[in-house]
Amino acid sequence: MQDEKSNVSKVKQTVRESKKKKPKDVCFVIMPFGGWGDDYYESIYRPAIESAGLEIHRADDLFRPSTIVNDIWTYTKRARLLLADLSGKNPNVFYELGLAHALAKPAILVAESMEEIPFDLRALRVITYDKHDPEWGRLLRDKVKTSIKEVLKSPLEAVLPAFLEAKGSPAKLQVTSHEKELIEIKQELDLLKREIRSSDRPYERSIDPRDVRSEIYYYIRHGTPPEVILDKYSQRGIPRSWIIKEINQIRHKRVKGKAL
Repeated sequence: MQDEKSNVSKVKQTVRESKKKKPKDVCFVIMPFGGWGDDYYESIYRPAIESAGLEIHRADDLFRPSTIVNDIWTYTKRARLLLADLSGKNPNVFYELGLAHALAKPAILVAESMEEIPFDLRALRVITYDKHDPEWGRLLRDKVKTSIKEVLKSPLEAVLPAFLEAKGSPAKLQVTSHEKELIEIKQELDLLKREIRSSDRPYERSIDPRDVRSEIYYYIRHGTPPEVILDKYSQRGIPRSWIIKEINQIRHKRVKGKAL
């Protein structure tokens, strides 16, 4: 009888604890799908976001038959903050970022160069990375984690002031006119600092996976050793796993084509 009471007590305690546990805040990642973007998502963004204590989601997590825009809107509304990879200036990414701005959601922008960030958005928190640095992946991961923690402490600074509302208005991030003015001044100063720092940096155009795939095919067709191809593109920041997969697929197709 005593054991039964003890078990019931444990069950009640477990139920109470489960009710106390709040679901994790969500970081919604906006970025292109496919190519080596998926490698970046799994090897850089996921560990950085999860180590910052957030739950990570991306639009391709959604497999419901409903309209994808509705699902993106739902995820964006739920998110505590967003991480937008603007590398390559993908139009879908900018569209989804616009939805986030409409909701006054804090956003962290990521790009290979400030040249890929529209000037009007450069006042937000921007992370750039240099693929010529052999440790660029680890450095980007650390920057993302640090930026998330800073944004969680001061979310208003990661929102464009135009989307902030005066206190007393409905459900957006709300500030006084004085607070809004201070945020604008700080963002303008941050923008000025970034422009000065980036003015002397060389800019390299973003690499399109389709272009690289065509180049790999060309090299294989002309007998270039796979290790040479691997070294060439891994030095440009392309994940080695993606390069090896493409080399193997192209070689397999060529062998199969000859057999036919």
